[in-house]
Amino acid sequence: VASEAVFSLDIRHPDDAVLAALEARVAPVCTDAMTACRAEAWTIAGASTVWFDEAVANVIESAAGALGLPHMRLFSGAGHDARQLASVCPSGMIFVPCEKGVSHNEAENAAPEDLAAGARVLVETLVRLSAN
Repeated sequence: VASEAVFSLDIRHPDDAVLAALEARVAPVCTDAMTACRAEAWTIAGASTVWFDEAVANVIESAAGALGLPHMRLFSGAGHDARQLASVCPSGMIFVPCEKGVSHNEAENAAPEDLAAGARVLVETLVRLSAN
């Protein structure tokens, strides 16, 4: 039996109030479940929701459509570079499908044709944005 166990929980939600409420529930759930041992919960990092520029998102969506590629808008709570750039310039992100939906993990795997399609969307987006 292990003398100690440590795990992390990554909580993401587009609404900051919901995110805060979810985070507030973590410690009580952990401590209430423990009867013969001690549990601690702490926050390593937190960040407010960042919404990307609507005009950039529209151009990305339009570029994918023009290329005949399936597309959808997604929320991402990850701390991508675009999150940092959003405070200084219009920003957006282009995602490609990953095997079994696994992303930001060493098991992440994307098909070469999906990566190529993502690159085509990026090029078309940049061409369209540069024309404005």
